[in-house]
Amino acid sequence: MRTAKVLTCDNHAEAHIMQGRLENEGIACFLTNELSTTILPQFNNMMGSGIQLLVREEDLEKARIILKDVIEPDNEDLVCPNCGSTNIRLGMGKGKFIKLLNIFIAVFMIIPMGNLKPKYYCKDCKTEIR
Repeated sequence: MRTAKVLTCDNHAEAHIMQGRLENEGIACFLTNELSTTILPQFNNMMGSGIQLLVREEDLEKARIILKDVIEPDNEDLVCPNCGSTNIRLGMGKGKFIKLLNIFIAVFMIIPMGNLKPKYYCKDCKTEIR
């Protein structure tokens, strides 16, 4: 049996809710990296870490359809408060160089850096949203 990753969660509560949603639809799934993510939350979103929800490869498409609202959140209604643009994307936003430098130093020196999550930002005026 081959498995595939459906999504990665930041905390165990969210991961168990997603696992329950899939199991209610009859899809067998399990979680990995739960303990390390719970014990060392400062390393979440760094080098692909986080609690991963895995399913059988043949159930992957059905699982993605069920969890579509989490995997691909609807950002159609997001509008930039600064310029009114709807050209909103998910990424590092302002200060990308400083954030990447912070990650490099943290990995090189083996020190926790905090949780640098991607954010929604306006592509036109570079304003971070939310």
